[in-house]
Amino acid sequence: MVGGGIAGAAVALELAGRGGAVTVVDATRPGGGATGASGGMLAPQYESDGRSPLFDMLVEARALYPHFAARMEALCGQSLHVRFDGMLVANFTPAEQAAAEASLPWQRAAGLSAEILSPADARALEPALDPAALSWLWLPEEGQADSQTLARALPDALAAAGVRTIAGRRVVALLAGSGRVRGVVLEDGRTLDGDVVVLAPGAAAGTLAGLPRPVPVRPVRGHMLRYPPGAPAPRRLVASHDARYLVPRSDGSMLAGSTMEDVGFDRSLSDDALRAVSRGAARLIPALAGWQPSERWAELRPISADNGPILGPDPTLAGLFYAAGYGRNGILLGPLAGRMVAALVLGEDPPGWQPFGIARFGG
Repeated sequence: MVGGGIAGAAVALELAGRGGAVTVVDATRPGGGATGASGGMLAPQYESDGRSPLFDMLVEARALYPHFAARMEALCGQSLHVRFDGMLVANFTPAEQAAAEASLPWQRAAGLSAEILSPADARALEPALDPAALSWLWLPEEGQADSQTLARALPDALAAAGVRTIAGRRVVALLAGSGRVRGVVLEDGRTLDGDVVVLAPGAAAGTLAGLPRPVPVRPVRGHMLRYPPGAPAPRRLVASHDARYLVPRSDGSMLAGSTMEDVGFDRSLSDDALRAVSRGAARLIPALAGWQPSERWAELRPISADNGPILGPDPTLAGLFYAAGYGRNGILLGPLAGRMVAALVLGEDPPGWQPFGIARFGG
């Protein structure tokens, strides 16, 4: 397993649970990188523009999350604080209100709840909301997991499941011969033999030598803030149409995100980006304008060429599988995609993965 974030770890846990001997190699540690830097939103309705195979997969992934959380908590002894208490999305302009209204039919056709609330009704749920919004889209089934707790728990969960971990070692190349995978090469020159390699290294998915085809995944930087307990936090997810969002945590703190910056593999903090996140937070809850965040960070999301995940076997190199390009939905997609990829490794053909095979990109 190349990569120990939520994408790779979820595959590893599934395979180990079904009797597989699994080794996870991660450049930092399992749970490092984008997994622990994310907001942890379980929000397929907010993240989607209409019905599609990806939307259906995201909704299925949300339904699976309580099962995944229960298994993780049994393995590591820590609560992931999964909660489904809804999401409010601000409509600040007539165009945003029209887009929210247009989303209601297809969301309801999928059997999901969605409605437009007046400012007064929205403020009855969250009194600190900006009174200047024209209306609010209410998505009562959306939720969150504590992604920072998840990131800390993954090493313990993998160990408890019997997964071998090699941390702090980067995989630089794939080994192959006679049409199938033979293993991987680490940055120190050491090789690890294996009949199956699952490629799940996040934003670095396309950088390995020896790949049989281009893997169209690029890094996109996202900035996040954490406000301390005591700041005027909502009780549930709050967001705007321009991808600014607030995520209240069970300890009383609150995360604010985020940006989408094409800056390559640059994880450095940008003052301009941090100010944009802060302004976005204060636009949703004006009382935040006078508060200073207690933490700031930036990390790289793995975004594919069409914004969908890349899953399943390589069409020409036996033994190579992909669990890559989860983008903004890594925390949400991880458990379901992990179950799918593990089943494919074991020779099964689970439903739902086919639109996301790497063959859709050609090459």
